Amino acid sequence: MNTVNTMTARAGMAVEERAVKPRFNSDLPQLWIGIALIAITGLGPTLIGNTYWVHTFQLVNIYIAASVFQNFLFVDAGQKSFGQGVLLGIGAYVTAIAFGLHGMSFGVSALLGLGAAILGGLLFALPALRVQYFHLGFVTLSAAIVFPQLLMSLDKWTNGINGISIKLDWIHGDLFLGFSPLTLLVTLWPMATLATHYGLRRSRLGRQMRVAAVSPEAARTLGIKPGMMRFTAFIIAAIGTGICGILYLPATGYVSPQGFNVELSFVFFFAVVVGGRGQMLGPVIGIWIVFILPNIALAQFVEYRLLMYGVLTLAAIMLFPDGIVGSIERWRVKRGVTGRGEQAFRVDSFLEGLEGTQEHKPSDDVVVEVKGGTKRFGAVVAVDKVDLKVRNGEIHGLIGANGSGKTSLLNVLSGLSRLNEGSFMINRRDCTRLPADRIATMLGRTFQTPRIFPQFSLWENLKLGMDARTEAPSAGILRLAGELEAEFENDSAELLSHGQRRLVEVMRAVLKEADVVLFDEPAAGLSSSERENFAKLIRFLSRRMNKTIILVEHDLDLVWGIADRITVMEQGRVVASGDPASMATDPAVQHMFIGGRRA
Repeated sequence: MNTVNTMTARAGMAVEERAVKPRFNSDLPQLWIGIALIAITGLGPTLIGNTYWVHTFQLVNIYIAASVFQNFLFVDAGQKSFGQGVLLGIGAYVTAIAFGLHGMSFGVSALLGLGAAILGGLLFALPALRVQYFHLGFVTLSAAIVFPQLLMSLDKWTNGINGISIKLDWIHGDLFLGFSPLTLLVTLWPMATLATHYGLRRSRLGRQMRVAAVSPEAARTLGIKPGMMRFTAFIIAAIGTGICGILYLPATGYVSPQGFNVELSFVFFFAVVVGGRGQMLGPVIGIWIVFILPNIALAQFVEYRLLMYGVLTLAAIMLFPDGIVGSIERWRVKRGVTGRGEQAFRVDSFLEGLEGTQEHKPSDDVVVEVKGGTKRFGAVVAVDKVDLKVRNGEIHGLIGANGSGKTSLLNVLSGLSRLNEGSFMINRRDCTRLPADRIATMLGRTFQTPRIFPQFSLWENLKLGMDARTEAPSAGILRLAGELEAEFENDSAELLSHGQRRLVEVMRAVLKEADVVLFDEPAAGLSSSERENFAKLIRFLSRRMNKTIILVEHDLDLVWGIADRITVMEQGRVVASGDPASMATDPAVQHMFIGGRRA
């Protein structure tokens, strides 16, 4: 009875702990605060009856929406673009040309403007497939510099330096309480952009984009195409920024090349940096500081705008290294979010939830087969004419000294590098020339340095395994996922120890339920109890879930304790292969591992 009461009390404490645990991130509260601030600045001037501020904050709200997409592109997609002002300008100018110069309806003109902005996004996306980070930034910056010059050069179509004026009475008409359709549109659109950013961030696509931005290598082993993620991000940002350009036209009633100088792109970029990179509320606060202060509060010094942009950004970074909202968020996280120390993540308690499946034994079916595999890096032969067979359901240990080619062989099997000679098959399918994201549908992979993403909670790091699935999860995995989410939804992965990070990566592979799992030195950095839990997990994957395991490991006790077969590599070649008993007495193995302690 006492035991039952104790267990009930512990369960109640666990529920209470989860109930009071602070959010891992404050995206949702920031979303609602941002919507409230946009509503105040968008609708407030009309209620007050101040025409000057109505026009001013219409432009401010448009720039907030554009900055939201800059924030998404910069942080979530990892793309350093300094050319978002160009996309806004394209949307505005093409709409103005069609409507103001050619007399088309505003609806058709807006669609043409949006299409042109998307084409501009495509032009930005193409370099993103080849170059990255600030190299990409320089490419987009060049577009921002050239764009106004291009508008003046094409004066036959753009009306040159004179610009284009438009008149659109209906969009400025009074609907109710003094609100015009334009006022409502430029208030609702930035709200919608914030909500879109929030939804993307919580979606499978959003998580995959962030993984591809941080670690393209890990992304490919999770079935993600980094190039496609970058391409998609640019198109999303182009659509959103193009709509901002369409709204810009009736808000100003006029477009000219001077309105789309390079400083406009700087405004969006600096707003993200000053407000806080990656923060939902960052663009709102950033635009208020970067745009309103120099252009309105200090309007008499308007010719020094670029200087003020730089000074404001420098001052904000010096005072708030993570931006204003970002610094507040970091303080909140440090104060509240925890990782629960040495007990932050344990595997054994969750294995019990998957019990009940039948015992499996290794069969004679060959699941992974390498024939004459050779991989060269210049003059260095990392994998030298390797022949390897791994049978269904077995735990296959791959051992050897550092530099013997073990990890290079795993990279070949997972598609991260390609063989110069030979071939390999997985599940009787020739995978020699398949890209990593295609091979990822057949296997799971861990790395020597665990791929943990601090911007995600501990549960979100695990959920990447669910995101990588191509089929519906089994009932046991669904139950396990539910337990993991309830337990770790608001825990920080950044606070995990090295050994715990390895176990998280292993559990990610479990949630993926791949038929073949490649482990690259997973026990390195684990304590003795963690190694014991890991050994149980490997046996469970093999015997209960019928997974085929290829285990690269230097801990010989662990390998000999759980492996069904062992292959020994030296200088890129296979020098011995067999069951643990025969390997323990093999002279080649004893010679390699001095002391012969397994003999």
